[in-house]
Amino acid sequence: MKEQKHLFDSEFPEVEKLPRRFTVCFNSLNFGTRYKTQVSIDGMQVGDVIDDNSKDNDFYRFHDVFHYTFATILGWSPCTRAMLSRKRKSVSAIDEIEDGARATITEEAISLMIFSKARKARFFESKKKVNQALLNQIKEMTDSFEVSIRSKQEWEIAILTGYSLFRNLARNNGGKIHFDMNEGLAIFEA
Repeated sequence: MKEQKHLFDSEFPEVEKLPRRFTVCFNSLNFGTRYKTQVSIDGMQVGDVIDDNSKDNDFYRFHDVFHYTFATILGWSPCTRAMLSRKRKSVSAIDEIEDGARATITEEAISLMIFSKARKARFFESKKKVNQALLNQIKEMTDSFEVSIRSKQEWEIAILTGYSLFRNLARNNGGKIHFDMNEGLAIFEA
């Protein structure tokens, strides 16, 4: 039997918990020579339509996959909480510190920092490991948040899983991903 990892929101009301199982659709919309991505869960659009925000078509428009993967594997994603309106408002200190702007900006910065490294390494296509210096930097950036209890190995798994999903989204110009926080799994479907 699989050991249940600590979930940061297990003691909170259901409406403040990250969903334990969910499917995210990444739909590409053609705008002439550029694509944008519309993200939806259960048929409801989540967040804004995203483009690459770059002169290059580097598929950054699919980067929300990293937030959903962090939520699934680490049990932590202030960005996912904000997008799904699952902030833990019943405890003001948690709402302010763990789910607030600083935590959200930290997660976005981590996502972008990893993306910059991954882009130079073909999005970790042949990688089985993440550079220890990068993992150390992530641990340092998150040492004041609840996710600090997650190991570098757990971060590595989340990163490599996220990039496997990202490569599938890029190859297929979108798709569906089934996330299961209970099992720590994410499965791509074209």
